[in-house]
Amino acid sequence: MRNRFKWIGLTVLAVFIGLAIASSLGVFDDRHYYEVPHGSHTHYVAKDRDPNADISSFPTRPPRPGERISPQGQFVPDTTASN
Repeated sequence: MRNRFKWIGLTVLAVFIGLAIASSLGVFDDRHYYEVPHGSHTHYVAKDRDPNADISSFPTRPPRPGERISPQGQFVPDTTASN
């Protein structure tokens, strides 16, 4: 009986650790941007960033409702947002 509880506990712990790792990797994050610390401020960088665009060209505030960050770093209307 003790052995069964041990395996159940280890299984629950493994699932918890797996969910924590998945969450930290952004698996459950539906935002279309990353927050990138840059000195004393944070840049909000599109997940589909143009590799030729410099991080410093991205905005230092998050997009407002109805906005999206383009791959080049400009705010554009979010056409995927439901009205």
